[in-house]
Amino acid sequence: MGGIGIITNPNSKMNKMVPTRGPLLGYIVGQFGTLEVTNSVDDLGRVAALFKEQAIEILAINGGDGTISRTLTAFIHAYGSRELPKILVLRGGTMNMLATNLGIRGTPEEILVRMLECQSGVRNKEVRSLATLSVGGQYGFLFGNALVARYLAEFYKNKSGAIGSLVQVFMIYFNWIFAPRKYRALVKNEGYRVLFDGYDVQPQVRSLAMMASTVERMPLGARLFPEVGSSLSRFQYFSMEMSAGSLPWRLPFALLRNRSGRFFGKVTRMASKVFISSENGQQPYTLDGELFEAPAGRLVLEVGPVVQFLVV
Repeated sequence: MGGIGIITNPNSKMNKMVPTRGPLLGYIVGQFGTLEVTNSVDDLGRVAALFKEQAIEILAINGGDGTISRTLTAFIHAYGSRELPKILVLRGGTMNMLATNLGIRGTPEEILVRMLECQSGVRNKEVRSLATLSVGGQYGFLFGNALVARYLAEFYKNKSGAIGSLVQVFMIYFNWIFAPRKYRALVKNEGYRVLFDGYDVQPQVRSLAMMASTVERMPLGARLFPEVGSSLSRFQYFSMEMSAGSLPWRLPFALLRNRSGRFFGKVTRMASKVFISSENGQQPYTLDGELFEAPAGRLVLEVGPVVQFLVV
């Protein structure tokens, strides 16, 4: 059958603000594709099997970074060794971290129209390959534990957007000075055992947070992982190995040197597989904005399948 298969998540914040977006995308794609509304992980599995049977050529995803991660996970599991369709990110989320890394601009409707123009030969498209990051049976692009996960949990309580995210960063500095108890509940050193590619390069670690990524930029555009573009077989690892009290003044200086190595309490390196085990048996983490808890505090991070994205 081929064509474009569209998945839209009606529960994403941006789609709730524009409830007519799903039907409008279906109208735009018309006879050239199929639109499916997914309300749950089970729905994603069903649609992945359906689109595999229909042999769609392009999978368009209308939702946030978490929706994209969940969708890719369902499709990677459903397709197995079979090649995935090319992915079109429609920027249907609040932060749109992946779309920013790919250089995709515009509303979901505008992006889909440009894609149809490419299909008719009116416009050119670019294909970009990105490696996924496999964490706990899920596939995404940006991982963070400890402080990063706790920060996101607080962010979701307020249900704010990009401006709210910046405000929350400033609140960390405010609490550092005026509310130290609240600050230390969020920012605290924890012990880990870390193995890189099977070796005890740095077996015992005390860190405020660890991150790993296969894309260069964080939400809001900070280029924290500049070396990932050099390889599709490795990801960049980042660890804040500094005291909780020194984080607010040390981290800005540490970020000035944005390459592999240890500098001012920041440790970063390239790896294809990292094992992280928490000393206290607990490890909350996030993958592309979705929150999880590592079983028994243990996690394996490794490079997942390479996915082809369409940039229009």
